[in-house]
Amino acid sequence: MHARSQVIIVVSLLGLLVLRPLAADNPKQQLNAIVRETQKQGSRAGRITVVWWMPTEFWQTALRANGTVPADKINEAIAALSDVNVFLLVDAKIGALAVMDYTPAADLQKNFSVIDAAGKPLAEIPEAKQSMATKNLLAVMKPIMANMLGEFGKGISFLVFEGKNKDGSRKIEPTKPGMLTAKLGEEEFRWRLPLGSLLPDKTCPKCSESFPGNYGFCPYDATPLQAVGEKK
Repeated sequence: MHARSQVIIVVSLLGLLVLRPLAADNPKQQLNAIVRETQKQGSRAGRITVVWWMPTEFWQTALRANGTVPADKINEAIAALSDVNVFLLVDAKIGALAVMDYTPAADLQKNFSVIDAAGKPLAEIPEAKQSMATKNLLAVMKPIMANMLGEFGKGISFLVFEGKNKDGSRKIEPTKPGMLTAKLGEEEFRWRLPLGSLLPDKTCPKCSESFPGNYGFCPYDATPLQAVGEKK
């Protein structure tokens, strides 16, 4: 398997494997869908680049899917993470015999930027100014992910950005229309919002096909879609 495809598959499974969601199928399926939607991969020849946006909803769904974390603890953890946007980055040059030359964390930090839906840059929060909850979470997650990713785990970096406006609203709202943009050097990564994995599924009243919640029309017959359970 090509090295780039391999790392994407491994990272795609990471949310399921690390947190071991053994509960009902719906939480597992939703977590898998969120993981797929929030990851982006680079396209530069001879390199592997993964940019994974981890919004609050990712952590919330992962903890619920785990099935062992009490609801009050989930709410406590989510409240602590609601003020930030966490990104996981891996960038490496593929050398001879598939040897990976990873970009140092300091260089990733220097060359990575995020633009919110309003077109404004997000301020990065250096480790010294991060909340204890955020520090603790990343301190626990980094070695777990590094261990599970094996060779790829050597290049993992977490970058933390601001998550709230002065009025308390979120700078990036995953369930509302908009665009999130991140740049690593000259390469750009985009997330078109809302994320379908966070919305109720929709169905086509004409052909009965099901689609993610961010679809408006059936791609097969252009019929306006309806939320699941909505009367025709």
